[in-house]
Amino acid sequence: RIAQGSRQLTYSGTFVYRSGGRVDTSHIAHSLVNGIEVERIEALDGSPREVTRAGSEVKCFLPEEKLVIIENRSSQRRFPALLPAGLGSLPEFYEIRGGEQGRVAGVMSRAVFLQPRDELRYGHEFWMDVASGLLLKANLLGARGETLESFAFTQVKIGGPLEQEALKPRFDRERVRVQQVRTTELKSEDIGWIFRSMLPGFRRVAAMKRQAAPENPESLHVVFSDGLASISVFIEPGGAAGEAEAVSSVGPVNVYRRQLGEHRLLVMGEVPALAVRRLGDGIEQRRK
Repeated sequence: RIAQGSRQLTYSGTFVYRSGGRVDTSHIAHSLVNGIEVERIEALDGSPREVTRAGSEVKCFLPEEKLVIIENRSSQRRFPALLPAGLGSLPEFYEIRGGEQGRVAGVMSRAVFLQPRDELRYGHEFWMDVASGLLLKANLLGARGETLESFAFTQVKIGGPLEQEALKPRFDRERVRVQQVRTTELKSEDIGWIFRSMLPGFRRVAAMKRQAAPENPESLHVVFSDGLASISVFIEPGGAAGEAEAVSSVGPVNVYRRQLGEHRLLVMGEVPALAVRRLGDGIEQRRK
């Protein structure tokens, strides 16, 4: 119900994202128009930012920079659509149990917990609207049960028609530079790299060549997922030979950097550092 609700329901509201000392507030409006998901998210604090989506096409408006970035993303993950449509393999890697009831944003809700069965993924606490199934609150949990990241609606309206202009961009699109992120989907045999240390439960869900801007080098982007957590691998030419391997973190996102011959390798995801390092250490270029 959570997976279906976030994609099929009409809703609008304000949600707060918390990670470490960072707090961001955003407004979202979402609907299904002729069978296609349409949504608009606007940042309410900090620099003005707006993201609109129709199906897989995503447009990010940065009015201060007079820039709009357009990209097709078939495998994006965003609040409140954090659960995948296919849930079949999750019980193998997470213990799933129901929790208590309580109120979130004034709405009667029920908790669902997903506890990882190994040290390669984090836990999750989801709060869903009892009536509709819409996800209202999500906490990402560390090994000691600490909250690493949270999303929560502070105000939400579920169902009914949206306001007339709710899904339309607010910013002037005629006076901006347009940056088109170019992506080309790849078949397995065209990737050119081997992943020898596959993590249990994770499978490759996307592989593409990606160029963020004409002046940037083309990079390989491969996405692995266990159905809930996802890990992105970026490989691009450049970097200095002998550069030290490094693991860093940005909030709950762990990042592993490694130089591999003439290529720079970056593995990142909302998973423990052990997972990104293990996956990254098993990557090598396919011999021609």
